[in-house]
Amino acid sequence: MSESTQAKPARRQRPTLPTLAELDELGAVVTMPAPPEWEDLNGHVNVTHHYGFHFKILHKSFQNLGIDGDYINQHQLSTFTVEQHLSFYSEVLIGQEVSGHFRLLDRNSKLLHGICFMANRESGQIASVIEFIEAHVDLKTRRTAGWHPDLAEIVDGVLAKHRQLSWEAPLSGSMGLH
Repeated sequence: MSESTQAKPARRQRPTLPTLAELDELGAVVTMPAPPEWEDLNGHVNVTHHYGFHFKILHKSFQNLGIDGDYINQHQLSTFTVEQHLSFYSEVLIGQEVSGHFRLLDRNSKLLHGICFMANRESGQIASVIEFIEAHVDLKTRRTAGWHPDLAEIVDGVLAKHRQLSWEAPLSGSMGLH
């Protein structure tokens, strides 16, 4: 094929993002103004701090599920990140109020699939989204392990609630559980 007649790859469509009202159905895990140290040379929040904010959302959400220091020490089980996909949709300026939201999408015997949102409360827009897969790991063997029954019950309860939401999560299309 000549260069001009080669099929071009399909352009990825921008997903439909939830509204702030829809995100608020999940509750905010973290809310704070974007601090001055997050600013980059472009005058907005740097990518590093988007990622750090998503980590804060994920860490707090996992603590809320019961994956905390006590769980890790008692059972010698934890989670390791397997895959992440970070998408940016709008900028955040220093001083603007941001909120972080967590939604579970799926789980199997050893993995969790979920998504975190950084919302700009002042502009009313989603700033960034991180989709992730986390593996449940036995810290003694450093291998994936089944969910502890008590934790599985909590995760399944949250997952059932999140599956009842009326809006679709904006997925990257590059990951999921089989």
